[in-house]
Amino acid sequence: MEEPDFEKALEERDIRSILGEMRRRPHQVEVQQAASDALFRAVQHHPATAKEAVQSGAFEDLSRAIMSNTGHRDLCTDAATALWRLCREGGFAAAQAAVKQGCFDALKCILDCHPEGSAPNEAALLALGCLADHGMVSFGSKQQVQDLQQKKHKGKAIAQIRIVPEEGF
Repeated sequence: MEEPDFEKALEERDIRSILGEMRRRPHQVEVQQAASDALFRAVQHHPATAKEAVQSGAFEDLSRAIMSNTGHRDLCTDAATALWRLCREGGFAAAQAAVKQGCFDALKCILDCHPEGSAPNEAALLALGCLADHGMVSFGSKQQVQDLQQKKHKGKAIAQIRIVPEEGF
């Protein structure tokens, strides 16, 4: 059951209060799911709040919610979608913070626990795709990664630049 203060925080999309409730009641799936959805919507309607959410530890809270409730389909979907929105709106710095604060492990856990094509699996892939766009993860196979690590690149780059005036001046 949601408390009046939490309901007010959800309605007003008060990032700090929402995260405070996530921390205060980590084992209540309903609170974690509602908070994940509220974070998504807050950042969706006001992209600048992504920075505040990241600085307030939203990635750690969302990761903890996922890791504590990996079998809960709706919570995993909402939390992964919130992670995606935060990374998308927060840019490179947010993606970097996401990896440092445990989001990769949480998203991987979703992929391991939910079947391919399910809503949580697709949401996790969406978030991982955003992390990949910022260069934080890659989707290569193990063999591709090993091949890249073994390759040694030697040589020097040479560039020839020609500056020519535009006609008509």
